[in-house]
Amino acid sequence: MKLSYLFNLLLISLLWSCSKDKSDKPSYSIGKNQFKIQVDGKERIYFVHVPAGYSHDRETPVVFMFHGTDQTGEQFYYISGWKEVGDAHNILTVFPSALSNCVTEDGITKPSTKWNVIGAGYTYCNGVIPSDDIHFVREIIKQLKNNYNVDAHRIYTVGFSNGGEFAARTALEISNELAASTSTGGWGAMPRDTTIIPSRKLPVMLIFGNQDGKILSHLGLPSNASIPMGFDSVYSKYPFLYKVQIDPYVRCFELNDKSYQVLGDTNSVVYANYYGVSGMAANTFRIVEIKNLHHEYPNGINHPLNGALHNWEWFKQFTLP
Repeated sequence: MKLSYLFNLLLISLLWSCSKDKSDKPSYSIGKNQFKIQVDGKERIYFVHVPAGYSHDRETPVVFMFHGTDQTGEQFYYISGWKEVGDAHNILTVFPSALSNCVTEDGITKPSTKWNVIGAGYTYCNGVIPSDDIHFVREIIKQLKNNYNVDAHRIYTVGFSNGGEFAARTALEISNELAASTSTGGWGAMPRDTTIIPSRKLPVMLIFGNQDGKILSHLGLPSNASIPMGFDSVYSKYPFLYKVQIDPYVRCFELNDKSYQVLGDTNSVVYANYYGVSGMAANTFRIVEIKNLHHEYPNGINHPLNGALHNWEWFKQFTLP
């Protein structure tokens, strides 16, 4: 009888503890939420979209969406398509804003919102101290875990253009906190002159359009041109693209570049899957070429392909061990 009493007491205590943990989470608002935090003495802003199906009772995946140059998190809250995918698939979607600093890029000096990336194609003006954006992301993750019931095994990063380069940086520097990462837009996302081996070789993806103006400009092509669809065709014609798109991933993620799987249709979207020499299932890289895509994050309006949904279908198969 005494043992039964003690067992019931222990059970009640455990149930109360679990209930208390959930009630300790602050109240939340469905939809758009703006947060301001101090990081390294600077005010930083990010937005969180809480899906209609969210509940503190259930662990929920998280997707970060990093905007491009001269854009903001709030802008991508509305145009990326991620909040809609978040509602449809019950994902907490997060839209941080980069700080504006004086930078010189392509011979032009002006204030721009830029993520601090490795091997950037721009330089900061004299006296500008680049922000620690990786620290910013880590602080957001801490706050998300305090405010919501986050599935810590399913946190993903996505980025467009300069934000794509930053998403690639998160894949290198905080790989132990992410399930997978993808970058979209521009001629490459990984640093080209530096090899950084991440502590965990997580799944990564690079997406580009065959009419991306950044690629055309670097190849010396007119703005109304397009590059071939299909990796054998495009890389044989423009081997420089291989050096900036494929080679950095091969080096950083230690991929087997002699054997890869090609999928898709050159009339719409083509894929190539590379796998790591480690033999681990998560050590994989996918490159995607999209026909008629300009330097934009495809949202189903500016291009028929819905990038957010496309990325989520790939993301959802991966979890952090």
